[in-house]
Amino acid sequence: MIGRTYHEMTLTYTTNEDVPFDTCNEWLSRVFAKAMLFDEELKKKHKETGFKLTVYDLPRPLEPSKIYYSGRAYVVRLRSFDLRFLLGVRSALMNEDCGMKVLSVHITPKPYNYITELTTLTPVVCTISKGRYWVNDDGIIVLRDRIFSNACKKAKAIFKDFEEPAENFIEGIIQLNKVPISMKYKNTKLLGAKLRLLVKVDKRSQMLAYTIMGAGMLEKNSIGFGFCIAK
Repeated sequence: MIGRTYHEMTLTYTTNEDVPFDTCNEWLSRVFAKAMLFDEELKKKHKETGFKLTVYDLPRPLEPSKIYYSGRAYVVRLRSFDLRFLLGVRSALMNEDCGMKVLSVHITPKPYNYITELTTLTPVVCTISKGRYWVNDDGIIVLRDRIFSNACKKAKAIFKDFEEPAENFIEGIIQLNKVPISMKYKNTKLLGAKLRLLVKVDKRSQMLAYTIMGAGMLEKNSIGFGFCIAK
């Protein structure tokens, strides 16, 4: 059931294989997808189209070699507005056939706090056309407007009383990377950008910022893109 408050699951785990940094999104998505197959309700959810309203970051700590090593413990955070989803994944991941050994797991609610800035820890992906993703030449305004439109659609799925504001909730947008960030996924490469957004103070702008915190910024959040921290 979709709630108005998102929860965060902090997962400490080891694995029996080395995972390169640039394939970790794909590896984690396989682990979580396999876990969903051990739960009948989650299995149905996995096949559904539309917004998943969930997002995860990359494991910590990041090794200097950019490889997550077999046998070492790492921590990853998974957020969702669907608490039932997190509880189901927590239970299913206890089956080591999923691909990881869980050492500890904690789920905590993340009530709204005033947000002035959003900074992405994992790249934001924006599809411009089939097989082509946003790059600097497309212009930052395109990215800003896509973020606004996408966040409004998610907010309408979460907050039944949400009304889309007439103006963009983003006061300012700063691109943090100089060249496109490339991540491998399913025999292709996704190009993304890391961003910092300055957020307006009004109620609907704050609702959109909170939506992004719990469900991710822009696209492909359920495979680990667009995970943010807030100030």
